[in-house]
Amino acid sequence: MTSPFAKYGFAAVVAGALVLAAGAVAVKGLSSGGKGQGGGGMQAAAGPAGGAPRGGPGGGQGDVPLVEVGAVAMRPFADTVQALGTAQARESIVVASKVTDVISAIRFDSGDRVKKGQVLVVLSNVEQQADLAEARAALTSATREYDRFKELGDRGFAPKARLEQAQAAYEQARARVAALESRMADRTIRAPFAGVMGLRTASPGALVRPGDPIATLDDTSAIKLDFDVPEVHLARMKPGATLRAATAAYPGRDFTGRIDNVDSRIDPRTRTVKVRAVIANKSGDLKPGMLMTVNVDANPRKALAVPEMAVIETMDGASVFKVVEKDGKTIAKPAEVKLGGRSGGFVEVLSGLAAGDRIVTEGVQRARPGQPIRADAIAADGAPEKPDGLAGGKPPSAASAARL
Repeated sequence: MTSPFAKYGFAAVVAGALVLAAGAVAVKGLSSGGKGQGGGGMQAAAGPAGGAPRGGPGGGQGDVPLVEVGAVAMRPFADTVQALGTAQARESIVVASKVTDVISAIRFDSGDRVKKGQVLVVLSNVEQQADLAEARAALTSATREYDRFKELGDRGFAPKARLEQAQAAYEQARARVAALESRMADRTIRAPFAGVMGLRTASPGALVRPGDPIATLDDTSAIKLDFDVPEVHLARMKPGATLRAATAAYPGRDFTGRIDNVDSRIDPRTRTVKVRAVIANKSGDLKPGMLMTVNVDANPRKALAVPEMAVIETMDGASVFKVVEKDGKTIAKPAEVKLGGRSGGFVEVLSGLAAGDRIVTEGVQRARPGQPIRADAIAADGAPEKPDGLAGGKPPSAASAARL
């Protein structure tokens, strides 16, 4: 009998050889396809001209960084001194009694505006009125007697001693009337100046003693603002200098005032000097006791300025990228600058640039010394004309986002 291997062995060997051959062909085809696709990918990365990849050395326009360019221009600057101060009324008193007595009448209410000399409080004065009436009657009698003896003395019919005695009695009576009138006046409390009454703390019929508070009176037509500044800023605190003050009670609102006076002494413990400013307050919005932040602008001037984001600051100093033309190309050239004050996102340039110089205002991190750049916009007033999405008004377009 013929064995199975002898009957089918040859066929099995042939089938295996065919499978191996087909596998080899498939592997070769896949290898060839991969190389072709990879070659296409490299060609695409190299760009249409077959050069270096986009962004690499020697590429086309796409590898030249896009920056924004602005012109150096003059801007206003000032040396700002900041401090904290407490608001005070222009004039302020505590309405109180000078004597011990009962309140007969209160002729104001809390928050009332009163005029100078207006009667605020009347104390009981019945006894004082009786004493004053008696004193005035005595003064009338003493006056008549003195006039009679004076007339007789002028004729020579009255001794000089008797005339002097009548004169002394007259002067004593007049002094007693003046004293009683003064005591009566102490029982009528008047406003020493025009202002606003505070909260009333007493009522009619209450017994008050000397110094007992009845209310407060503040003249808030102007506010006095006292604040302390370090003595190094003393030369900048000139009477008449303007300042800006703000308070948390009115966010985003500035109150303008002026320096009225500077203290004659410096505190030896804190090395500060007290400055007093005056702020108009016709609206009455500012209240005595308010905490206010103060900004004094001293030495106002106009100077060359560049945006703060255009400045590169290192331990060795500060510099900007100056935009110049070289060999028909626009390049970024480093320029060392000396900086001054800062205000509103701009920094003062003391040296290193001239008015009208073009500098890189945005995209400084993309620029390289001596390398070509593409200027997206040029401004002539020191404030760069920004592309869409960078000016703070429009959202960035797809093209701008791709360029950045």
